[in-house]
Amino acid sequence: MAAIKEFTADEVAAHNAEKDLWIIVHGEVYDVTKYIRDHPGGDDILVEIGGLDGSEQFDAAGHSEDAWDITRSLHVGTLKKDETRKQKRSQTARLIQTTPAPLPVKEKPRGSSRAIVTLSLGLGSALGAWWYTKRFDITALPNLPNAVNFATEWLKSAGAVKRVGFGFTEGVLVATAAFSLTMGLALQRLGYILQYYSSYKAHKKIPRLPVRNLLNGRGWLDPNVFQKLPLIKKELLSADSYRFVFALPSSDMMVGLPIGQHVSIRGLVNGKLVSRSYTPTSNNSDRGVLELVIKCYPAGELTNGYLRQLEIGDLVEFRGPKGGIRYVPGMAQKIGMVAGGTGITPMYQLIRAICENPRDMTEVSLIYANRTETDIVLRKELDAFARKYPGNFKIYYVLEQTPKEWNGGTGYVTKEMMKERFAAASPTTKVFLCGPPPMIDSAKKSLNTLGFGMPGAIAKPGDSVLCF
Repeated sequence: MAAIKEFTADEVAAHNAEKDLWIIVHGEVYDVTKYIRDHPGGDDILVEIGGLDGSEQFDAAGHSEDAWDITRSLHVGTLKKDETRKQKRSQTARLIQTTPAPLPVKEKPRGSSRAIVTLSLGLGSALGAWWYTKRFDITALPNLPNAVNFATEWLKSAGAVKRVGFGFTEGVLVATAAFSLTMGLALQRLGYILQYYSSYKAHKKIPRLPVRNLLNGRGWLDPNVFQKLPLIKKELLSADSYRFVFALPSSDMMVGLPIGQHVSIRGLVNGKLVSRSYTPTSNNSDRGVLELVIKCYPAGELTNGYLRQLEIGDLVEFRGPKGGIRYVPGMAQKIGMVAGGTGITPMYQLIRAICENPRDMTEVSLIYANRTETDIVLRKELDAFARKYPGNFKIYYVLEQTPKEWNGGTGYVTKEMMKERFAAASPTTKVFLCGPPPMIDSAKKSLNTLGFGMPGAIAKPGDSVLCF
């Protein structure tokens, strides 16, 4: 067996480019260069911690056991002892600032606008003095100098001094002064606005904070520890399907389940602990609750022996998130889905995230197979999405036993059904599968003949066919 190679922190730090990217997780060194495009959380996260210790980010993301299986193929060595210091990348390397830079304070313009204001004030003062003197009959004043007598006679001949008091001419002059003063102030404000837009062009946007995707954010769930939640609602949806609603510790708390992933439920059945995985129908936008739709099969060890027996107030243990699929908008332009029975729950979670996001233009076509019409769960919600968001979502029901006047498909999901309703295989097209194993195996083979690649044992976002 070859010896495990050891690296110093500086040696790892040298591999910090997108085409040569290494990271450190819990003292182990991984080369993630080839995996960057398949990373469920996006390539920007890996680039951000390239060449650094990403243990904290790895744990915070809630990676499942499947993620650890993937990391084994990426392992290149271990970090030398006494090299556990954590490095931080300089903030100057960021293209988007974490806090928008404050706008520089600009001095208000003072040029022509100030001159207009000064002129207006001067004109107003002169007119005020003129009006005040008009209240007196200047011809009655004694011992007027010759210049004044001359001016008086001239004013009389011009008709300006004919009466004492405030007349039409004076009113026009005062109104003109008030208008000039108002316009001066308005022009001063206009000059400030024009100066601002000459400095900050309309096409130069102020940097904004990146928007956090709350649907993939952290919350109550812990990937390593089982935690308990009380059951607050139990609703029978069909003969053997239930809706279970559990309360989170506070009404404003997020469950912390990324879209496309699932949780583990553990319960005591006949003296032993049994654990199974389920995909909630709720997501991080449903604050304070965790909701699941589960089919309780008669032979199901956990479903029939534990979940069906739950009463309001009972505590149930959860752990997560789990799974190798994490949906992000833009993962594909067109998505086909094949679901059977309660295999609809991960599909519903994904459909809901796409339809409720006004910026997500992904087109989804779902083929949903059941034995009878009464077995269809979440039908009301699915039909509502198809009606409200026809550009995003279309659904086709298939039944083994069809009632009268049935407009959907009959029998089993076939290659012809998928060819008619799914987009052709391409780099921008994906197909998701979830349901009974015989149906999934048949769908895989049919999709392969239609040009889609066969899915691997562990689902990766880069696959064209993904199985929940």
